[in-house]
Amino acid sequence: MIKKILFVSFLLFSLNFSFGQLTSYKWHTFAKFSGGKIDTATYLNGGLSAEYIIFKNVGLNYNLEFQHRSDLYNHLHGSIGSVGGPVIFVIGAATALSNAVSLDNNSGIGTLGMLLGVMVFVVPDGVSYHFPIGYKGDISPYFNFLGFDWVSNKSIGYSQFKYACSFGVRVTYLLNDRMTAIGFIETRKCAPTGWGIGGGIGLGYLFKYKNEDENTVKPSINLF
Repeated sequence: MIKKILFVSFLLFSLNFSFGQLTSYKWHTFAKFSGGKIDTATYLNGGLSAEYIIFKNVGLNYNLEFQHRSDLYNHLHGSIGSVGGPVIFVIGAATALSNAVSLDNNSGIGTLGMLLGVMVFVVPDGVSYHFPIGYKGDISPYFNFLGFDWVSNKSIGYSQFKYACSFGVRVTYLLNDRMTAIGFIETRKCAPTGWGIGGGIGLGYLFKYKNEDENTVKPSINLF
């Protein structure tokens, strides 16, 4: 038993500290398609995602998704920042223009509002953590907790913004130096619904190798 515990501990240690190709890039973008069930309804979900590797194994997630449910509800999903940022920017721009027309000396307030709008816009949907599996494989649990859904149902004239979140685990395999194949399972929730369960697949692309700015040569190690 002790030997088994030590062996499992060694594997976990190796996963956490081994070098992975995926996190050697700054950006991972991918298209995805999934399906599942929420309450009594089934759903189909498609969208685009981008992940920015901010630290060695930590990424910031950005998602733009469309979901259709069998009960005729549609969800358009994005981050809270993608809604709040443009609103703050427009208010700041309008304030700056108004102050410029009236020759008000407080024109800096509008400029500050525009800058704040840009900063809020880049707030991510959530975060992920990467466990490299060898050189080409990767397992990453993710937590998207700063999202919103624009929920609509034309048959009853319903449309509202609602808080939304999702949690899951994504498995990524590099097909070559840039292309990735993805599989994931997740649970999703929007404010008026219960927790849903589903899974899907995706196809992605890596770009902006981290050492490109340093003019270093990208490693060509291929263990699998």
